[in-house]
Amino acid sequence: MCGIYGIWHRDGHPVDLTALRTATRRLRHRGPDDEGYLLANPALGACTPYAGAETDWRLGLPPLDHAGGKQDSLAFGFRRLAILDLSPAGHQPMASADGRFWIVFNGEIYNYIELREELQRLGHCFRSGSDTEVILAAYAQWGEACLNRLNGMWAFAIWDREQRTLFLARDRFGVKPLYYAATGRTFTFASEIKALVGPHALPFKPEPLAVYQFLTDGRLPSPQHGATFFAGVRALPPGHCLRIDADSAITPQRYYDVALPDNHNQPPSTNDIIAAYRDLFIDAVRLELRSDVAVGTCLSGGIDSSSIVCAVNRLMRQDGLSAAQIGERQKTFSAVYDSDGRYNERRHIERVLRATAADGHFVIPTVERLNADLERLAWHQDEPFQSTSIFAQWCVMGLARERGVTVLLDGQGADELLAGYRPYARYLGDLLRQVRGATFTREMLLISARSGQAALPLLRNALIFTLPAPAIELAYAGRQMLRAPSPVVRADFAAACRRAALADIPSWCEQSSLDRHLRDAVLESSLPHLLRYEDRNSMAFSIESRVPFLDHRLVEFVFQQAPHLRIRHGWTKWVHRQAMEGLLPDAIAWRSDKVGFETPEVAWQRDLLAARPDLFADGAACGVYLDLPAVRRAVEEWCAHGGDTRRVWRWISLEMWLRVWNR
Repeated sequence: MCGIYGIWHRDGHPVDLTALRTATRRLRHRGPDDEGYLLANPALGACTPYAGAETDWRLGLPPLDHAGGKQDSLAFGFRRLAILDLSPAGHQPMASADGRFWIVFNGEIYNYIELREELQRLGHCFRSGSDTEVILAAYAQWGEACLNRLNGMWAFAIWDREQRTLFLARDRFGVKPLYYAATGRTFTFASEIKALVGPHALPFKPEPLAVYQFLTDGRLPSPQHGATFFAGVRALPPGHCLRIDADSAITPQRYYDVALPDNHNQPPSTNDIIAAYRDLFIDAVRLELRSDVAVGTCLSGGIDSSSIVCAVNRLMRQDGLSAAQIGERQKTFSAVYDSDGRYNERRHIERVLRATAADGHFVIPTVERLNADLERLAWHQDEPFQSTSIFAQWCVMGLARERGVTVLLDGQGADELLAGYRPYARYLGDLLRQVRGATFTREMLLISARSGQAALPLLRNALIFTLPAPAIELAYAGRQMLRAPSPVVRADFAAACRRAALADIPSWCEQSSLDRHLRDAVLESSLPHLLRYEDRNSMAFSIESRVPFLDHRLVEFVFQQAPHLRIRHGWTKWVHRQAMEGLLPDAIAWRSDKVGFETPEVAWQRDLLAARPDLFADGAACGVYLDLPAVRRAVEEWCAHGGDTRRVWRWISLEMWLRVWNR
């Protein structure tokens, strides 16, 4: 796991070495173990690696300061968090064996051992034990098609000095970030926006529509459209790549999509699907335990993280998994609370620890720490975020760093893959469209009994999702047009953004079936944002976070072979619950009371606002977008009588974001 940066003045203008160092230094938290640079002159085909202040001296590279005066118009900067092959042989930027290709890479390729063996049979030689070198050889062998062979998470850039082209790619689901900016003839890219924006680069300028939609609806910029909160900064979308030369347009190309099932094929038997799912899940965990540093697991007490802990336990006991990185007892990391509430999962966590004899480590997030860390949290997140649950995860990552663990496995992605967010209306709507009346009635009653939701609202919502997508879009647009303006958003700002906002129909309106809805959740509306939060939280503490549920083999299997087994008998994640029989304690596998990664949000926000009475005072940064007297009245009303807690948090998050970026 690392931080990568690159700049190419396609008009031949030389790279500013001070700006190069500054941008790379801003990514140091992503890679405190090593530093590296590459300067290239595309016209001459010359590429020269250089050392920074923290480059391993054994590499014998010349200092970057010695490059002064050269006419190099392309540069890479790199910060390394050493995970595989901890020796200097894993240093980046790294060249292919023949020197044609140079790469900077952030991520992990879990099947690098199998790929290396295949490439060796094809005649490739390797000088290191790193997965980075495997990517270089795979790209030299198969070109862009190598992406389909990779199992992992990645964001990388490869410079081809013969063809004078730059190739960038991001993993299928966007686990690892990659941002870029194009101004005039200059193209820059980086792992985090902070390397692209600031006195050394683009000036800070918020994207008005993103801010408006965040304030009014809680919407975040579209991952598939590459949108961000920063004007001039784009994200390379998940499952996309980009190839540019000196004169080409900057046009990302999709190389991966989640294919929906072909309903004309007869699926295997239910028992066969459950067995195959179980094998795939355990193998995904096995692959993601490959590491040359210590590995632990995030444990929230829910079925997803608990399944990973139990799978690791099974691999240790039955499959001969080496204890070199795991230890004699696997380590887990959890956020718990002194107070009682839905958010406190301690008793469920302890049940899993008893079942696995894992070594549990606990942190208690507090509002005092939130208040102390808020600016730092906002800085590392890069963009505003929707709730304080992000802070609980921040505390877990800090705990893992304190305990000397560098890699954490996490259950992210399971809810989107397996319908964990209870999309009952879409599921029931599917049954109605398929004219499966008896199944619909049975499932509606079972869902009502398990979830506590009344049957009539379930029926009403199911009927809505039998409508064609254009009708749903029209209904959404009509409701938005009739909605009263927000009393706290400045009228001039709202007027400037309202037309564009009305034309921007959310992607979920187009997803009429459950399959399409979940594909949208995986690629657009939900998961990419959660992955962004987790990447920034983990990398703030130089932790690599891995997500076995997003092994592409498992994702594709569920969408192709098990879509009808996501929800059954009123249970979400039914296929996974069945597959975990004998592996996961039944009290965890068949929980129906699991909540998200929540915090004591209401109490925290009241205390935070009391500790920062000037947060929305006249002159606050968010006054460009919000009517500050109206905000103060709304905050006072919320503190006294309650209301929309997430709306108030969005005001806080926006103000903190503007403060850290305007300083």
